[in-house]
Amino acid sequence: MRNKPTFKAYLSAYHNEVTGSRLLVVVEFPDGSTKRVLVDCGYFQEIKYRYLNYVDDLDPKDIDAIVVTHNHIDHTGMLPKFVKNGYTNKIYMTNITQQLCPAFLNDCAAQQRENAQDMKERYPEEAKMFKPLYSAEDVEKTEELIVGLPYRKTVEILPGIKITFFENGHILGAGMILLQCQYKGMKSINFFFTGDYRMKNCFYEVPPFPQWLLDMPLIMVNESTYGNTNSDEIKKCLKANVLESFSKKMDILIGAFAQGRMQELLYFFKCLQDEGLIPEDYIICIDGSLGIKTTEKYKQILEWYNPEKKDFLPKNVIYVTPKQRDAVISDKRPKIIITTSGMLSNGPARTYVPIFLQKPNTMIHLAGYAAEETLARTLLDAKRESIVKIGHNVITKKAIVKTTRECTSHATADEMINDFLKQFNNIVLSIINHGSYENREIFAKRVAEETSAKDVGIIDRDNMYVIYQNAQKDDKYNDIFIKKTPAKLNTQFNRIFNKDAEAKRREKRRKQKANKKKMRNAAKRKRKSEKGKDES
Repeated sequence: MRNKPTFKAYLSAYHNEVTGSRLLVVVEFPDGSTKRVLVDCGYFQEIKYRYLNYVDDLDPKDIDAIVVTHNHIDHTGMLPKFVKNGYTNKIYMTNITQQLCPAFLNDCAAQQRENAQDMKERYPEEAKMFKPLYSAEDVEKTEELIVGLPYRKTVEILPGIKITFFENGHILGAGMILLQCQYKGMKSINFFFTGDYRMKNCFYEVPPFPQWLLDMPLIMVNESTYGNTNSDEIKKCLKANVLESFSKKMDILIGAFAQGRMQELLYFFKCLQDEGLIPEDYIICIDGSLGIKTTEKYKQILEWYNPEKKDFLPKNVIYVTPKQRDAVISDKRPKIIITTSGMLSNGPARTYVPIFLQKPNTMIHLAGYAAEETLARTLLDAKRESIVKIGHNVITKKAIVKTTRECTSHATADEMINDFLKQFNNIVLSIINHGSYENREIFAKRVAEETSAKDVGIIDRDNMYVIYQNAQKDDKYNDIFIKKTPAKLNTQFNRIFNKDAEAKRREKRRKQKANKKKMRNAAKRKRKSEKGKDES
């Protein structure tokens, strides 16, 4: 029996649920060399995890390369912090994402002081640790490290490690990443990262995968944002809602993410306009500097990427500047306003919502998920004619508030299984991440039951995977061994930020200190008493 060298790869996650995406691949080659590749470097947006943005649990100087799936801050927003803290190697993304990314990083940099102040108020005992994460200068240094790649071109980014980007309908420029770890004479260890995934996009076609990829043995790392939702559970109501608003000459206010949602909504209204369904007296406005910049970037990119869709704007659309905002609000004509942010808590939405919420002839329409503690969730939870507090304003909710999930940029569970995963013929392990705890559990069970994946697991800050590969190239079998092992990344930070636990520790330390003092005093009294006896 021949002695086979071991080829290892470790996969760990530095996020728990939906935002803050960071997946680390550590490859140990049989010759003793090691390479570390970080897949995405995202900003935590969930309230309960936001403190992790300020924790350095991964040394940037140890990372040999970073690859990025797409241009959303929860996948890119910590890149400048990594650069600030010493990262100097290449950052790989699609060439489209390269064009879009800097504006979003600069926008995030501009918010750092406000974000840090919010964290100080939430965690006053740890206030000293909350400082702006990075500056515009750090963003500029980050841009210098970015390498843009075309789709479907395989590039060796490190010795023994190759990547290939494949088209993804999530947003313009999004890419799924094939990461191949290779060593001479041995079969490769292949990871396939979906990032956030959707099969379709209104601006371009997502072409089918090549057969060689579908047949390749893969460690599939799969998102599960909609892991508990089937496509037939999503009610398509946006068109009906806006048409009803048109019939009543209502104003329409829609919150939208600066990339993806805003441009898709503009295309939606262009299609309605082309069908003659928008009354001619309506004005269409978009507000939010980042959204406007991105819309212009879309036009430039589509000029060469898919010219058929470059003219996606409605006729006579108005780009609103801060100085024009009051004039737009007071304009008597019925209007459609698409503004950042998607959850209404930031950007121009903070100006529009307090005004339009108290107008009965207005429909405020949400086009995406409304997270806890956001203004969007507040509006949804409040009944009509109830009192809503927005900042220092107390407002009676008179507007109609609607929501829809049909605009989501994520595949539903049935789509992910039937239209995506079932294409692949050799999924060695399907690792579920990027979803709520409940959605990951439910989706993992479905993947195990409904696909041909040989093994299914879940990854987060508590669990990691070790993949051992001993197969030679001429072996007829696929000799891959997989071990799930505790990562325990949450343990130390739960200890820091769990206030009940911290209070118990302080009380325990206080008692220990008091007991030690009591024992010292007792010993002192004993010595004094013995000394008195000796003197007598």
